[in-house]
Amino acid sequence: MKPILPLLVMLLAATAAAREYSPRIVSAERADAYSMKTFARFPRWKDLRGDALAWEVYRYLADTRSGVFHMNEVLEGRDALGEYRTVRDPVKIINVYGYAYCAALGPVMAGIWEDMGQGKARTVTLPGWSHVVSEVFYDDAWHYMDLDVRAVFRRDDGRLASLDEARRDESLWKNRGPLFFPNDPLDQTRRIYQKTRLDHYHGFNQSGHTMDYVLRQGETFTRWWTPQGGRWHHAAEYNRQDWLRRLIEQAPRGPKPNHRHFTVHNYGNGRFIYRPDLTRRSTDFDDGVYDARNVRPGAEGLTLTQPGEGFAVFEVRSPYVIVPLVGSLDTTDDDREASVVEIDAAGASLAVSLDNGLTWQGLDAAASVDLTRHVSGTYGYLLRITLRGRPGEAVLRRLGITTWVQAAPAALPALVKGTNRLEYRAGDHYALSTRVVEVRSEANRPEALLKHLVEPPADYDPNRKTARICGAAVVKVEPPPGATIAWFSAQGSFATHQRQAARNTRNTIGYAVDEPRDFREIYRAAVPTDTEHWHCNAHREVKLDRPARRLFVRYVGDPALNNFHIYAHCLDDARRSARPVTVTHAWREGQVRRSKTVTLDRPGPYEIAVGSEPVNESIELTLPSDGRN
Repeated sequence: MKPILPLLVMLLAATAAAREYSPRIVSAERADAYSMKTFARFPRWKDLRGDALAWEVYRYLADTRSGVFHMNEVLEGRDALGEYRTVRDPVKIINVYGYAYCAALGPVMAGIWEDMGQGKARTVTLPGWSHVVSEVFYDDAWHYMDLDVRAVFRRDDGRLASLDEARRDESLWKNRGPLFFPNDPLDQTRRIYQKTRLDHYHGFNQSGHTMDYVLRQGETFTRWWTPQGGRWHHAAEYNRQDWLRRLIEQAPRGPKPNHRHFTVHNYGNGRFIYRPDLTRRSTDFDDGVYDARNVRPGAEGLTLTQPGEGFAVFEVRSPYVIVPLVGSLDTTDDDREASVVEIDAAGASLAVSLDNGLTWQGLDAAASVDLTRHVSGTYGYLLRITLRGRPGEAVLRRLGITTWVQAAPAALPALVKGTNRLEYRAGDHYALSTRVVEVRSEANRPEALLKHLVEPPADYDPNRKTARICGAAVVKVEPPPGATIAWFSAQGSFATHQRQAARNTRNTIGYAVDEPRDFREIYRAAVPTDTEHWHCNAHREVKLDRPARRLFVRYVGDPALNNFHIYAHCLDDARRSARPVTVTHAWREGQVRRSKTVTLDRPGPYEIAVGSEPVNESIELTLPSDGRN
């Protein structure tokens, strides 16, 4: 009977739901990069293995339209050590940024291979060239893959070679071109490769991010292939190198390739606009609210049920990083408009939470509140609106939230000349309608760590940058109110012993549901003895036998745990509605701007005809309000 449940879930998800879970449009030209599991199902390579698979994935990721490009490091968060801030998650790099540098693109390629379910991979550094690459393992051998400088060593018969083979076999160094060292003289590069030391890193990649979000009644999500006025993830590190600063200041202002011939893209943007009807004439409030107490929709808007105090919490959750309109490169003080809340209310106060409601920061209850300094560089927040007074007098008449994000244009569902066969998809890679809760530590700050733990670790020192927690730490994860956890991914950033001592590494991850006992181990370190780096990420994904109301993840650092990152995918009450989704594509054919709007009451295919080679402009998904004015 087990196969029936996923089928029932798929049938239910196919009906018109008030909320749309992880809605996305997939074109024939682009892989579905919701996760690396969906990426692996791309028709172009889903039936391939070995050399054929590696080559097709490489060609896709090195392509000028669908691939990633070199720019610089990508950093997130506030950890004191850049090692923990550098983004090496394939789903983020492909969808959110579209760029990185070798020290990220090497492990990203390794992570793509592993998370597609193709086996082990590793990161290799070449100190003699200040370069980082990846090798993937199949057919009992390693194979070199380098997204950064664009290179694989491909023999005439299609077989791919390893880095070790390339160092020994001069015949592999030929046919320089777009997919083989396009910027580098082959003879000189070959000599460097022959002479340089090689250092091997295992588990240097990250994993876990998925393109989860919930589209609610009264919400529109638009993404553009081109920059919208200078909005990007503003990292202070981008100001410190003259060449990078000059690159960013070139039009269009913001991140862009330093090898222009690697891509046709720069960066793109997205914008969420949420404007629910909060009166009793609409179901928008029930559809979109995250949590509430003693409030109800009334004639004018949201008001109290009983005199006193009540609240409503709304979630802003994006699969793309929230970004500001960037001002001066030298400071973030004048960045603005990352997420702006507009209200028309009486007797209301506002607060924001960046940790799933564990802590709250009060906000000015102005008609318009710019949350940039709170939320820029994050993937979401909770907004709490508290009403105090009497029913009908304390009222939230209008709510609007506008949030800007950064998106990689290469991953968007591009139209091409001819008949485009597209598909509207929703749900996660298990065909479940889930929403995600993210728990991320920054263990250099006790206040950013301890609130997530069942109890303080016995041996914790935030000043030990590479050995912060020695021993056990148990993380508590709770779903949104009324929801349960269906599956999760857990990542640990561990210290590891190196070389022959690597076999003494005993880091572990385990989990329990409902209560923090009887932990089931899901990871135990088995670090190869060619490891030559102190830092190792470990990650596991688990689909629970039954949904749980609480999740506990137990990390044991031996030698040490330095940070953790958990994504819990949660089922809620997914109420049904008659509201269809509208999808609008906009593009140009020559000087003529064209658009096509499709109305869909369930996931499924549709077609768009394009007469000449298009320039893609935007794609918009809207779930209309059901306000009955």
